[in-house]
Amino acid sequence: MSMVRTKISATFSQLCKRCYSTANSSYPFSSSVTVPSPSPPSPSQIPPKTASLLSTLNTHLSSLDPSSSSLIPLFSRRSPTRVLPGSVLTVTSYSTPPSASNPSPSLTTFSGVLIGVRRRNEGRDLSIRLRNLVGRTGVEVAFKVFSPLVKEIKVVQRAETSGPLLATAGAKEGERRKPVIKASKRAKMYFVRDQPNRLTGVAGIIKQQREREMQAENRKGARR
Repeated sequence: MSMVRTKISATFSQLCKRCYSTANSSYPFSSSVTVPSPSPPSPSQIPPKTASLLSTLNTHLSSLDPSSSSLIPLFSRRSPTRVLPGSVLTVTSYSTPPSASNPSPSLTTFSGVLIGVRRRNEGRDLSIRLRNLVGRTGVEVAFKVFSPLVKEIKVVQRAETSGPLLATAGAKEGERRKPVIKASKRAKMYFVRDQPNRLTGVAGIIKQQREREMQAENRKGARR
């Protein structure tokens, strides 16, 4: 037993010597291997210190969406091309997500007035709420902008604070035409729930837009 203990202690001491001798080396198993130092990240990859993990993840996921470059400025808070509350939008959505067994599911189209935008870090949780009159009954639908069920979001008529300048001869200097749809002063137009008369002209605007699209399609077919 004493000889066995002596051998075990000798083996253990040899292992300890090897560990201590290779502790300070960069790569103790081979002298020909070089370990490259990690490259510092670029400034664009470094998130701000005030950003949380969820906001950074949402921003990264939304940037991977092919339509993010056009949809995020459309509903941004400070973008010059943003859609103001009161604008008329048309959303085309799938009834079920497209799959290999059903690549082209049925489509549903809803048109209405933009009464609210919910911004959560302007990322994956960006949603809009539309309201319209269907059979003299107010109907509201909320859509996730980056949902796989949403196929297309089209701006039918923008709400404006003021119309374009008048180019007629008798117009005064700086006089502007009245906008088709006047933008609301509030960010949330929930007050239209108690004022359904404000939504009566939406059907006419949507009908005119559809007629213009039909005429454009007929022109393209005639040229072919």
